[in-house]
This record gives sequence, C-alpha cells and structure tokens, in this order.
Amino acid sequence: MFLNKKATRMSQGEKPAYQKRSRIAREKIVTALDSALRERPFDQVTVADIAQRAGVAVGTVYRRFENKDALIPVVMEIYEHRLEEWAAGEGAVQIDEDDDLRSALQKMMRQAWRLLTREAHLLRAVHLYARLKPELIPESDWDKYNKAAVQGMKALISHYADQVVRKNSKRTSAFAAYVLNSIFIEKGLYPNESPALLFPYKGDTFADECADMLFAYLQVPET
Repeated sequence: MFLNKKATRMSQGEKPAYQKRSRIAREKIVTALDSALRERPFDQVTVADIAQRAGVAVGTVYRRFENKDALIPVVMEIYEHRLEEWAAGEGAVQIDEDDDLRSALQKMMRQAWRLLTREAHLLRAVHLYARLKPELIPESDWDKYNKAAVQGMKALISHYADQVVRKNSKRTSAFAAYVLNSIFIEKGLYPNESPALLFPYKGDTFADECADMLFAYLQVPET
C-alpha cells in the first residue's frame, strides 16, 4: 500500500483509526478511491462504488469518513505522496553539463507533463473541489506547491544566468511559474474543454512548445 511510508493526515470529516484493522480498512478505501477516480470524476463516484472496490461494507466507509467530501483531503494526500515518489525516482530531471537553457527547459517540461497526465485523475478532483469547497483543502497545501514552483524556476534561472536576459529574477520566476502552472492545469486536467481545445497537440510536442515559450520569455529584457 502506498500510504504506509508516511503518516497520514486527518481531514475534518475523517475519524481516527486506532486499531490495526481500522488502518487496514482505511488503506483499502483509499486504494479503491484512487482506482475509481481513474474511471470517472469524483462527483460521479459513489460511496457504494468505493466500498465495493475496497471489499468492505458501505457502513465501514462511513465509520472512517463522515461523508464523501471528507475523502477530498485524502485525494490530496495520495497526490502528494505520488509527487514525492516521482521527484525522488523516475521523475528526477537529469541536467547534463552540455545542456543549454532550452534543453533543460524541454527536459523539465516533459517530465512535469508526464507526471500531470499520469495523476490527472487525482489533481482534477482536488482542483475542482478546492474552488467549490475551499474549506476541504487548507490554503497552506497550495501555498507550498506554489512556493516550490517559484523556487524551482528561480534555481533554473540562477543556474543559467549567463543565458537569461531578464534581470528581475523574483518577478520573472513568479510569472513563469504562474503561466506554466495555468497552462498545464488547463491542458492536463481539462483537455476537452476550451481553451485547451485550441491546441490539439499533447505529449512531448505540447511540453516542448511550453519550453520554447518560456525560453523566449527569458530572452526578452524587461521594459
């Protein structure tokens, strides 16, 4: 089970699991939730469906979670764990000494796109419900990802300082992170909705276009 490696957090509607069998039931429910979200959006997943996939009674789900909304923070939990595993393993971007800024950007965008599309079923649920019901996901959860995105961009700009024309690192890093996050979320989570439909390409082609857009931005001096 992918939740054994770190302590899980409690959502507002989740009840503590003191006994081993309760913790096992929770893991089964979480695994079933992940499976169900790969097939249909959160609002179409029922508690009965989750219980059936987990091999537990519906009442068992409600003994662990007060309602279905209480599962949204758990979805965030799964995504965070997957992100950590990805970054520490196959998702680590290997920048070679002979890579220039453009090559590094292409590698970064391709890896980011692969993770997003692989885990889109999780992030889509969290992204929607964080706006419909912001009380389900603490603002601090989003803040740490936003800060990490800006810091990562700032580190890249610093590493390739001799190839970056823009000099305001703070503003440039923040804007680049904002634009890329917006584009990736739009295209990765809602590919069949406008404005994502305006650009039908995906995969490495899409990632490379994003890399080139950012590369061009970094080559333009501030006015």
